[in-house]
Amino acid sequence: MARDRLLITAVVLISVGMAGIFTTAWLGGPHIFGDGPFPGSGMMRMMMGNGIIQQDQMKKMMQEMMSGRLPPGIKPEELPEPGSFGAKLLGRHCTQCHHLPSPAMHTAEEWPTIEARMFSRMEMMVGMKGMMESMMGRGMMAIQALTGKEQKELLAYLQRHALRPASVESLGPPDTPGMELFRRTCSQCHALPDFTLHNTDEWPGIVERMRKNMATMGKPVITDHERDEIVEYLRRHVRQFE
Repeated sequence: MARDRLLITAVVLISVGMAGIFTTAWLGGPHIFGDGPFPGSGMMRMMMGNGIIQQDQMKKMMQEMMSGRLPPGIKPEELPEPGSFGAKLLGRHCTQCHHLPSPAMHTAEEWPTIEARMFSRMEMMVGMKGMMESMMGRGMMAIQALTGKEQKELLAYLQRHALRPASVESLGPPDTPGMELFRRTCSQCHALPDFTLHNTDEWPGIVERMRKNMATMGKPVITDHERDEIVEYLRRHVRQFE
């Protein structure tokens, strides 16, 4: 909750003017706002023009604030059951502040805590809408929160298509080739995935995509050799079920 309030405070300070930019840069550091001659110059460039931060600019700012914590995101058509109500809620509401997340980013057990935090942030920003519009004009922070029914529907959708974690027994003994590398690398961002989520032909592409995500998020990136070792470990286990 303290971190959420810091993010919202940053938004307010930036919107008010130069004093806000320098104050937030002092609190959050240059990495929050991007490169430039002084901390906050990225946000200063974004504010230049009509002087009002519109919705697309707000989204860009929030994405920069969350850099290092979120992968690039997926396309709406890549969602499971893309035409379902849950998928539409995910695309409509979650992309107001960041990229479209995949339900497989977290396990069914993890999603309730994560969604509760997101719902809280959205409601805080909605509560500030009147104040910000009175200062900066309409179109400012037009965040739409979900109703209680929509929150339940979205959570059910995410849990239904959540990441299925691997069991401890399925990982093999500690000295299994590739096992420690797989565990250490993949657990940086999420639970270890069940081997049977993908077949032997699919795993190489999945691991390579994860490697690109690691680079985007500022995580230590595995080498080509390490990637190949993880892929071979996964394919060797998947063959047991094919």
